[in-house]
Amino acid sequence: MKSDLVFPPFIPHRFYRNAHLQTIVGQFHSRIKVPYQAEQHSLRLPDNDLLIIHDDCPGSWKPGDRVVILLHGLSGCHRSSYMIRLTHKLNERGVRVFRMDLRGCGAGTGLAKSPYHAGSFLDLQVALERVEFLCPGSPIGIAGFSLGGTITLNYLGRPNAVSDMVDRAFVLNPPVRLSESVQMFGKPLFGHYQRHFISNLTKHIRTSHHLNEHTHKVSGENYPRNMRDFDDQFTAPLVGYESAEDYYSQCSPAEVVTHIDVPTLIITSQDDPLVPADTYSEIRDHLSNHSKVTLHLTKHGGHLGFIGAPSSDPDQRWSDWRIVDWMLSDSPEALANHIREDSREPLAQSA
Repeated sequence: MKSDLVFPPFIPHRFYRNAHLQTIVGQFHSRIKVPYQAEQHSLRLPDNDLLIIHDDCPGSWKPGDRVVILLHGLSGCHRSSYMIRLTHKLNERGVRVFRMDLRGCGAGTGLAKSPYHAGSFLDLQVALERVEFLCPGSPIGIAGFSLGGTITLNYLGRPNAVSDMVDRAFVLNPPVRLSESVQMFGKPLFGHYQRHFISNLTKHIRTSHHLNEHTHKVSGENYPRNMRDFDDQFTAPLVGYESAEDYYSQCSPAEVVTHIDVPTLIITSQDDPLVPADTYSEIRDHLSNHSKVTLHLTKHGGHLGFIGAPSSDPDQRWSDWRIVDWMLSDSPEALANHIREDSREPLAQSA
């Protein structure tokens, strides 16, 4: 375990200072090609749906050793590059990793009748119960990316439901006010992200035999013009909300982050093209004296990018190493205090 950690600032690679380059190139840069060797576990959910978790257990791991569960973002899965990279890096350090395919994603395509969404924190609870069963006595860390981070915060923000074995969490670029993130998609130059997500999500509906009966909600004259339309026509009614606004209101973790009682590090960038930085202004004030939750804002990094300049890190994926540091620290609280000292820059306004 590491006890004397340095938390270096993020300095973007000179070729990738632009937020869009960080975001787009970040999905492909420094890919790690490793053979898939995980054991799959099927989980039955309370509503009778299924999801899959992928168990990557290094040979050196033994009962009682550290475990981490990873949650991907919107239209991602266990094969997303950041999921593969983190699994590899944590496995190399003896950590057992469970990559969670949110319902209907990855190996779970076609198994779920309901879509995943920002409020799917009960799915995470079921996954954690299985992890506890498989790894009795092991401390568990959670790492959530983008929408997976939103789900993680929603889970942690309901302390009565949180497992006693979860001792830390890390979330990267999480949307904390869903409505404001969706509005961001409609800004000039940002529409390609919206088109990308809508295309992937509608494709997902058509290829899932449990969901394709709802294809009429997102095709023809109903084809969504934006993410709000998609959530209004498809996500919200299928998961029990009255409208997209009702869904956004009830599933935005900004209202529950102050209830979190587990050491949690949130890292996001002020130039994130998908999550407006000013959505963090209010919660940053609320968290300024919070002993458990630390918010660290970087000037650059895009969305799940964080391709850094050459540094003391083993490679240029700065956020990967901050996750590894956080998960391996024997004192996340001490590391959090160090991070807070480095997190006092003024908050930039969204473009």
